[in-house]
Amino acid sequence: MRTSKDLQGFHRKYANGMTQGRTGWNSNRRVDLFPEAQPSHSGVSPPPPAFFVPSIIDALRQSEHNASQTKVVPGEADVFCAQYVREHGGTVLTSDSDLLVHNLGPNGSVVFFSDIESNPAGTELTGLQFKSSDICERLSLQPEDGLSCLAFELIMDPHITLEQAVSKAKSKYSIAAYPGAHKEFIEQYLSPETGSQIPVEASVVLDPRISEIVLRCRDKKPAMYLPFLLDSPTRTSAWESSKDIRQLAYGILQTVTGSPIPTVAEFRRLDQPSAGTPIKVPPISEVEMDAAVLEDVLSLIIKNVKNSKAVWMTLSVYQDVVMTTSQGKVQPLSLKLLQQAVDEKLDITSWECVHFLAQCQATYYSLRMLQQIMQYAATQGKGLSPALKELQDCLSRLPSLPDFPTIFNFPEMLQLIIDKRGLSCLTKICADQDDMVPQLEAIMQPKKQQKSNKRKNSQEPEARPRSNNPFALLDAEC
Repeated sequence: MRTSKDLQGFHRKYANGMTQGRTGWNSNRRVDLFPEAQPSHSGVSPPPPAFFVPSIIDALRQSEHNASQTKVVPGEADVFCAQYVREHGGTVLTSDSDLLVHNLGPNGSVVFFSDIESNPAGTELTGLQFKSSDICERLSLQPEDGLSCLAFELIMDPHITLEQAVSKAKSKYSIAAYPGAHKEFIEQYLSPETGSQIPVEASVVLDPRISEIVLRCRDKKPAMYLPFLLDSPTRTSAWESSKDIRQLAYGILQTVTGSPIPTVAEFRRLDQPSAGTPIKVPPISEVEMDAAVLEDVLSLIIKNVKNSKAVWMTLSVYQDVVMTTSQGKVQPLSLKLLQQAVDEKLDITSWECVHFLAQCQATYYSLRMLQQIMQYAATQGKGLSPALKELQDCLSRLPSLPDFPTIFNFPEMLQLIIDKRGLSCLTKICADQDDMVPQLEAIMQPKKQQKSNKRKNSQEPEARPRSNNPFALLDAEC
């Protein structure tokens, strides 16, 4: 919810588009992760990168040194980190101060990302180390549960001073007064989940968010917490255009559960408490047909578009066209931006461009969800049907997370659609959509349009009289 509110604030501050980057910005330049001069926190910042966690996991899995030690298991990471340093000693790098409430043992400590600094040469990192046993000793608290008692006192009465909270923690005042509330509070820190206690499909690689829906697909009300995308709060969520791909993914999960999944609650934006957006899941009887439809579209794009990167961008445009048609609108955002790219008027800082980039990222990640859920379903029960195997073969060409479109390469990715026969392929797929074909043809024939405009201008050399209507300019732009 906080991230959604931050995005709304960011949109209000930059309503006319994103901020321009620094002069000479190069996406391949070395980024100082731990600058000596800390940035100001008074401004409004965009949300964090959407695929940060799975990208790190992918990088670890591709590392020769870390691949054998990397696995994803259910549960909160805090619990596993705390248990590890409690048993083996060590330091946890985190941005969550709650970790200090866990029992970290005599040799466990925490360093916060915000406290890490680099020396001028960039060869050494330093940071403040918080050792719970040392803190308890200085405050004269019990080393086993002193900080958890202190935290509970502060939660029960946030207005007391630290000195008063420490005094109450020593006598365990609130624990005695509110035993029920304390039990509920402490359970989140003292429930020792361990990897050995949780069954995990070691042969299947799943992103953390995807693994959650896989593990909870048998719940009465399964939920999917989608990565938070940087899109325009004034438009429909960027996840909407690729909804049908995720519906197919949820439908395939029914082959694992062996029972219907009527709906899945998707959490996209959380600007207020919400039960999620209910997504209707197709019955098992329709999964084969839906998979065949997507496979037909993908196969046609792969056959006609002679560039692997352009394939997935072309599919993203198609998804946007389908959504626009279903909503009864005339011009898809994607075609508007492609026209701007042809006319050399594309502004990558505009909210329109930022929003469609988010739609493309949503399509890519929805396909990644479908791919991973199919891989999981293949290991369960009867495996995949021939139709699903054909679709799985198409998805094997899906790019990895580092190759997803970004704000840095987005203009080039759009240009690939134009240069690599993506538009002509879209005219074939959208042949039955009368409103879309003329727009696609107009984008493919910019020179003819310019010539006709010149001819028209030569016939009508006189400038049109300026209208007295103050809203005439709006009509001209529509």
